[in-house]
Amino acid sequence: MKEPVQLCYTISEAAKLMNVEPHVLRYWEDELNLNISRNSMGHRIYTDDDLKTFKSIQHLKANHISLKDIRDQLPASEAPSPSAVYPAEKGTVKTPGSSGTGDKMTQFKSILTNIIKDAMRENSKEMSDNISSRVSDNVRKEIDFLIRQQEEADEIRFRQLDETIRTFQKARQEAAIAKVSENKGKKKKFFIKRKEKAK
Repeated sequence: MKEPVQLCYTISEAAKLMNVEPHVLRYWEDELNLNISRNSMGHRIYTDDDLKTFKSIQHLKANHISLKDIRDQLPASEAPSPSAVYPAEKGTVKTPGSSGTGDKMTQFKSILTNIIKDAMRENSKEMSDNISSRVSDNVRKEIDFLIRQQEEADEIRFRQLDETIRTFQKARQEAAIAKVSENKGKKKKFFIKRKEKAK
């Protein structure tokens, strides 16, 4: 009797099913020495059995059992079951009992799509940081440029204002001098007329 074909999951799919982040699954794999199958490209492929193991780990962790104790409770070798995924030729992935090129291609496309999604998700943070860094640099440069322009415009305005004030003060001084001269002239005439009358 054939063993039932197990479904295969990428790390993001498995993490979503387990309701954890992908790095948690990688951490458990490393800490607990789990043997997770990989495809021909070296990407992790999780089976239903792997998910059962992860659910057991999750349950034990929920009961406050340390990873060291969990490692002791796991079977000596968490080797992949015979129905796990194995690399096949030309980049396809096969499971025992799977047949037909159409099934293999559909599975390969699904795995490839998920790998691309994972890569894009992992790189989106780095890309957004890079973009925001560039944008903030450009905004900072633009603000510096606008501030410099404003300072130059203010300096020109203050020079013009200063020049206007000086011109106004000079005109007032000249008017005052003219008035003083005029007053002196009137006083002179007044005294001259008085002298003439006195004679």
